[in-house]
Amino acid sequence: MAASMPSNFEITSGDYVHRRPSGAPSIQLSRLSTGVISRQDSLENVISKDEVTLKRHLGLFSGVCFIVGIIIGSGIFVSPKGVLRGTESVGLCLIIWVAAGLVSLLGALCYAEIGALIPRNGAEIAYMKEGIGSVHERVGEILAYLFVWTSACILKPASIAVLTLTFSQYFLSGIFLDCGVSENVVKMTAILAILVLMNINSISVSVANRLNIIFVICKVVTIVTVIIIGIIRMAQGHVENLKTGFEGTTTKPLNVALAFYSGLWAYDGWNCLNSITEEVKNPKRNLWLSIVLALPSVIILYLLTNISYFTVMNKATLLSSTAVAVTWGEVALGPVVRVLPILISISALGSGNGSLFSSARYCMVGAQYGYLPEVFACIHKRKLTPVPGIVLQGVIAIGLCLPSNIDGLIDFFSFSAWIFYGITFSATLCCKFTMKNAERVISVPIPLIIIIILISIYLVVAPVIAAPQLGFLLASLFILFGLVFYYPFVYRKMEINFIINHLLVADIEFIGAKLIFLMLIRTFAQWINQIRWDAHITAAMRPMKMTKVSD
Repeated sequence: MAASMPSNFEITSGDYVHRRPSGAPSIQLSRLSTGVISRQDSLENVISKDEVTLKRHLGLFSGVCFIVGIIIGSGIFVSPKGVLRGTESVGLCLIIWVAAGLVSLLGALCYAEIGALIPRNGAEIAYMKEGIGSVHERVGEILAYLFVWTSACILKPASIAVLTLTFSQYFLSGIFLDCGVSENVVKMTAILAILVLMNINSISVSVANRLNIIFVICKVVTIVTVIIIGIIRMAQGHVENLKTGFEGTTTKPLNVALAFYSGLWAYDGWNCLNSITEEVKNPKRNLWLSIVLALPSVIILYLLTNISYFTVMNKATLLSSTAVAVTWGEVALGPVVRVLPILISISALGSGNGSLFSSARYCMVGAQYGYLPEVFACIHKRKLTPVPGIVLQGVIAIGLCLPSNIDGLIDFFSFSAWIFYGITFSATLCCKFTMKNAERVISVPIPLIIIIILISIYLVVAPVIAAPQLGFLLASLFILFGLVFYYPFVYRKMEINFIINHLLVADIEFIGAKLIFLMLIRTFAQWINQIRWDAHITAAMRPMKMTKVSD
């Protein structure tokens, strides 16, 4: 049984402090409890002056950059193939890109409304627990727990793994253009990228934010360049592919759902700012305004980029391409195409940086509510970063990089994500009735909320019917498997002794992580040398050109 302590007691060890709202049940320092945070009935919690908390450092511009930086990853450079395959026509393909953007915008506005009502980090966690919990407390808690379980263990790390693997593939293909790169080197580069992002996000929030802004500038410059070249080609009369319009349009609604999946993957990240609401200045204004400015801008950029693709490629060329943007660049840019894979890799890495930044906050909030071990609710006392959460997400993402099955990770991510998106939209609908008198800076009409809920159901059910896969079943079983841990550790609030509790919060400045980091760099350098050596051997073994000697 826990000893009696003041309600504002902090767990400290070295430079780490437990980030816990006042009123949470006290615990023993030697215990690692999974039942840490009780339900908070007030949105305005009084925090002790001595308690260390995350600071509000993101203004409107930073908020817009954060959303754009996560949304524009590798999707716009890869997903056009999936959208066209599902629609089978240029006209419907462009419509799907706009429609997917509008669906994302509608979803983001629903998140903005409930985010202003429940202005806390963690987005879906708080929204499910308090939104659906306002109708039925136990159901809200179970759904919030299942989201934490799924997002912390695989959903968010899978997103990071996909983005870093994409970064690795494009980066290495840009450097070693004339020779192949082994799968092990791709994995090693992705792991190295994750470790670098872990260190940056652990050291300073400001540095991570500045890095994100730099990434956004590079992404926008890349896309604008593609758009400008597309406009020039249209002015030169290269519009024959666009004139095909709706020729060959699919008549199968389920194929449209699969096309939507590819389009929505490119827009994913529209809800990212909600996960760090407590770090946004004046969130009731900047949250929804950032969304309204960011999403329409991305929709316009994506539409014009796809039009630019069709000024260079016809349907057959685009569908046969392994990397749409690179194929486009071979025609439009000529010798300069070598730069394009590097720019795409920077875009993917920037999204990975933002994903790691936000996913660590999910872990922190999940631990505050008692859904994860308490150590993940800690933040660094001087650096004010959720280091344990960053380490957890980074380590799992590294594990997911080892199979290097990007398609499988994307399928799992899309299927699982829209299950919880639909539940969160339902929480917004619940708040319409349970918080009628609450002040709303933005209000989405109830019919539109119902429409986005139905769209979520369609996006979850349609692919299962159209193309049943074992992965869909495994994803569902994994989500439900979390209930095995819910009863003893959340509902019954059992406590477990973990030595790792003290190891993680000790002020060791990640000596182990740094040693691993140096070992990985050394191994990576050895593999690069091996690639160069193999390339020399390959070149030496190529048959020499024979010339005919005249008599």
